[in-house]
Amino acid sequence: MKINIVKSKKDVGKAAAEAILDLLKSEHANIGLATGNSPIECYDTLVQYFSKHELPKYWHFFNIDEYDQVPIDLEGTCNAYLQERFYGPLNIPENQIHRLYAETFPFFEQNLHKAGGLDLCMLGIGKNGHIAFNEPGTPFGSVTHRMELTEASKQQHGDEFGGVGNVPSHGLTIGMKTIMNSRRILLIANGPEKAEMIHKALTGPVTESVPASILQLHPALTVVLDEAAASRFQ
Repeated sequence: MKINIVKSKKDVGKAAAEAILDLLKSEHANIGLATGNSPIECYDTLVQYFSKHELPKYWHFFNIDEYDQVPIDLEGTCNAYLQERFYGPLNIPENQIHRLYAETFPFFEQNLHKAGGLDLCMLGIGKNGHIAFNEPGTPFGSVTHRMELTEASKQQHGDEFGGVGNVPSHGLTIGMKTIMNSRRILLIANGPEKAEMIHKALTGPVTESVPASILQLHPALTVVLDEAAASRFQ
């Protein structure tokens, strides 16, 4: 495990983007993309870079989670977020984008496996330790599945839907096994509200009650934290 502590949220984004750009050295790259507050500056940095440099045709992007039973272009969805912040600004061809939603869900794991699996999976972490939409109690052996969202997760995402009551009850997500099969994992977090959980996940027992704790066992985990999120390590 490599932990990189940087000064600010903006610096977290820049460091995350640098980790993704390191894949330019590879002949092929399948990249799992997170959404939420933490990666915003990462996408800003990538858009700036690829506005001046050609995006490799061999790069493929996989949405790692999505809300279930809502249009994927609805404001607040993971796909709408990525379309607005990354896919759209760079006019990324559709054949390089692999969206997770109701129609693709039954075949998503199989198609990802056929593509060679994820070379890098970028993750945020929820206040309850969830990664992607893998809530506490998700079996470590799970693959892409449908998940009932906890009240804690709904609270965390309430602003995206104009209130907690509007947050969909279920999500679609790549599984814990899918994540751990990634060749590299990039975990990012910022802000004091993440400090306790990120410390617990990375130093406490490996348990399904804290989904992110399994990342301790990954041989190529990079963690990027701002000073506030890293306060328990200092």
